[in-house]
Amino acid sequence: MFLRALPKSTPADVRSASWVLLLTLALLTLAVGCSVSPTPTPTPTPTPTPTPTTLAGKLDPRPEGTLRVAVIGAAPHRDLHQLVSEWATLFGPGLAYSRLLRFEGGPGIEQPSMAVRCDLCDEWRRLDARTYEFDVDPAARWHDTNNFASRPVTAQDVVFSLERLRTRGFPHAGLLDAVDVIQLVNDRTVRLLLRYPDADLPQRLASPYAVIMAPEAVGADLRTGPVVGSGPWVYEQGRSGEVDLAAWPRHHRPSEPAAKAIEALPVNSLSTGAALLGTNQVDVAQVLEPDWPGLEAMGFNSVVVIRQGQGSVLALNAGSGPFVDVGVRRALFQALDPWAALDEVFAGLGAVGVGVPVVEPSWLLGHEALRLGFDQPEAAVAGLRAARAKDIVVTLLIANFGEAHVRLGETLADQMTDAGFVVITEVLTRSQYFSRVWQDREFEAFVGPLPPTATTNDFLLGLVHSDGPQSITGHADSELDVLIEAQSIEADPAARGDLVRQIQARMLDQALLFMPAIAAERWAFSARVRDFAPSMPAGAGDFWRAAAVGGPP
Repeated sequence: MFLRALPKSTPADVRSASWVLLLTLALLTLAVGCSVSPTPTPTPTPTPTPTPTTLAGKLDPRPEGTLRVAVIGAAPHRDLHQLVSEWATLFGPGLAYSRLLRFEGGPGIEQPSMAVRCDLCDEWRRLDARTYEFDVDPAARWHDTNNFASRPVTAQDVVFSLERLRTRGFPHAGLLDAVDVIQLVNDRTVRLLLRYPDADLPQRLASPYAVIMAPEAVGADLRTGPVVGSGPWVYEQGRSGEVDLAAWPRHHRPSEPAAKAIEALPVNSLSTGAALLGTNQVDVAQVLEPDWPGLEAMGFNSVVVIRQGQGSVLALNAGSGPFVDVGVRRALFQALDPWAALDEVFAGLGAVGVGVPVVEPSWLLGHEALRLGFDQPEAAVAGLRAARAKDIVVTLLIANFGEAHVRLGETLADQMTDAGFVVITEVLTRSQYFSRVWQDREFEAFVGPLPPTATTNDFLLGLVHSDGPQSITGHADSELDVLIEAQSIEADPAARGDLVRQIQARMLDQALLFMPAIAAERWAFSARVRDFAPSMPAGAGDFWRAAAVGGPP
């Protein structure tokens, strides 16, 4: 999901309407917190769920070179430009397409990362702060499936697709907010002229929704018809809800993909997927923490994926009420031990941080710097005394997105109480949470899901900057705003990383907001799987290209 500050030149009514639409979509599709499944669409297409018994009949013996994955969900249609669905980008039609750029994935990429590389292009250039050029790889071709006559991918195809992506009213049009003109330079080269510098443009073009489509394959039946792409996989979906992804033998990068095929098999729960994994009916499955010890004892491997831009946020209203006083805000942060809360509620699965998505892991604050403002109950009491604040009554709103997330809010409330705050908790339904917190900004403090923010600027310009359309803390910190604006246009990764670290330190010093539970998922896999290194920036499934299968179970 793409959420960011719209240009200030955009009319106020349009900015407001765009933000409400994006936030509504985000909260409708959001799967928050730790150990959750990839975000399903609001109205998934119903699909039968096979049982281990029926799958055993189909999949034993295992197809050589085929990676079998248990998945949850479906998508209502196949038009990536008009779709909001992680199922489609991680397991579905999104994997059949190319984008100009893609996220680096596979073994050896230190996480978290949103580093990009050429996908459909073979070279790209930043000519100046507002001009980018991309050369289409001359070896790239459209699939010759579904009676489509394969031909080379051209720069005209790219122009057509990017113009379609930014169609007014399409859910991902904001990816190209900064782009003024899309120029066709020649049959291989596309030039983008920007309205204003946007350091996140490469990440936006790597969004799994910024796919390039063949104009002649885009028709009235694109939502339900064949998927014609130029990516590493050829997509087919069966009537039972299963997805078959076959390696495209003429893909312009001969080393990709490593596997011959992926079979995505629908299950109705993560526990069902774990059961199929345990009986060797699938090779990969996302699993819940209670199911993992048994699988580990059976010799399975696992990896935990931290989902940047997703999870629960704790925010304070610095514009009114008791938290106008920065000393009181700091005392509340010092009263909290979010790591203990994470251990208690989610068995430690997840992460604590400011929450800003980063391009490189070096942009994050170090662990010791992060801990400085927390878990200091004596300092919290002293801070309240220095602020001449006693028996401060705080109403903490807790969004009900599941039992565990309510427990997280209640655990943090207990920690505040122990430090001397008088805390009144109020659990909100999802609609109440949207209305009171994100629409009306009527709160003193809240704990709840952060709408998915895909990039650094989505988070900082949209959520933290005092003039951001989804800014909720009510702060008036001009120094923080200046830092945010500076990093938003800084092209040098090292210089930008330094600015982002300063911003995080400033946010904690001012005690505005942080994420006590950045979302995480555990993915388990069998010994026959090689080079499985899942990373899902913006919900992209680029990591599947490197995964391979072979050898004994």
